[in-house]
Amino acid sequence: MGGTFSGYYNSNSSAPMAKFGRTDSRIHQKLTMRYVRRGRRDSISPAGPILLAAGVLGVIAVVWRRLAAPRTTERIPAAASPDAASVAAPATGDGDQQTMQSGSGSVFHRRYEVELTGMTIDSAALLQLMQRHIAELSPSLLAHFEKSAGHDDLLRVDDEYEITMLGPWNGKVRVAESTRESFTFVTLEGHPEAGHITFSASQSQSDACCVRIESWARSRDGIVATAYAALGIGKQVQTEVWVTFLQRLSEMAGGNGTPEVRITDEVMPVTGESDTDIERAQHV
Repeated sequence: MGGTFSGYYNSNSSAPMAKFGRTDSRIHQKLTMRYVRRGRRDSISPAGPILLAAGVLGVIAVVWRRLAAPRTTERIPAAASPDAASVAAPATGDGDQQTMQSGSGSVFHRRYEVELTGMTIDSAALLQLMQRHIAELSPSLLAHFEKSAGHDDLLRVDDEYEITMLGPWNGKVRVAESTRESFTFVTLEGHPEAGHITFSASQSQSDACCVRIESWARSRDGIVATAYAALGIGKQVQTEVWVTFLQRLSEMAGGNGTPEVRITDEVMPVTGESDTDIERAQHV
């Protein structure tokens, strides 16, 4: 038996052994690839799926808001560069302010206006309501405000806010001015925009409260300007934030129904911009 057994594998083993060798090689290769793939899956950071999910939710929120929130939009034809002194924001003393002069690309001038009726408070009280509840009035999924310097429940000059926005648009702002009629935020280093935004409230002749949010800004740099013009996401998110803000303000103040927000959009080319850059900016 020993000789027969040995002889069988010695005389007939070349083909079977080669076959078994190839089979073992394939099994080894499959197992190796399986562990490699598993290792790749295990090494993927959870931040990626979280950011993707947040982005999808943000897009859904923007689309839903555009369908549900009444608004009208007027685009003003391109104008000449504004007089810097006429639109300059109050200066702050820390040297980290991003002014329009330090920005890149066209100047974007936008107004969001609404008339609120049926309230028992006047425009001064309405402005205080905005100051105390700016975080609650803003849709946190699109723009989350968190005070990083200043009193918790008040808004004063030199208070600062960290704003976490949908996409790579996070930034910081500072209160540069606060009066009985308005208050102004200026952008600080690292914010995707260079400029300022003013919130104001006044009483109309018909006894309605007129609320306006008005911004003057350029992109922080060329990279942001290109992304802003090419994708248009920044503008859409910004629009939905302030439309939601004004309509939540009406609800918080006890106003009648859901008011229509009037949006005015103006792009001002800056001397030195190429025709292509100007055309892209006007279609953002």
